[in-house]
Amino acid sequence: MTTQLPASLRDLRESWPRPSAPRPIVVIGAGSIVRDAHLPVYQRLGFPVAGIFDMNPKASAERAAAFAIPRAFESIEEAASIRDVVFDVAIPPENIVSVLERLPQGAAVLIQKPMGRDLCRRAQHC
Repeated sequence: MTTQLPASLRDLRESWPRPSAPRPIVVIGAGSIVRDAHLPVYQRLGFPVAGIFDMNPKASAERAAAFAIPRAFESIEEAASIRDVVFDVAIPPENIVSVLERLPQGAAVLIQKPMGRDLCRRAQHC
């Protein structure tokens, strides 16, 4: 027996054209997912990474050196001061809201984690 998908699901796009002028990316967080997934993909696709910040300055410096990133920011405020970029926020869920509050109003932000470790905590931020 085969199940037919509703039209709304059959028509979903699975890919999008590459941007003609991609915005630079500022990465917030320099952990293993950034090292093993985000930065290699950005590099492979040729997306410009303007800088990286992590609470652990050594991690920021290591990622910057390994991926030819021009800046390892010393503070979240320094990273947030960069305009016309996409912020890739890859940090533990409990820290996301405090970072979002420091980013410019209306900034483009990519968050790949839930806003809390469980539904109750997530609801506090919505």
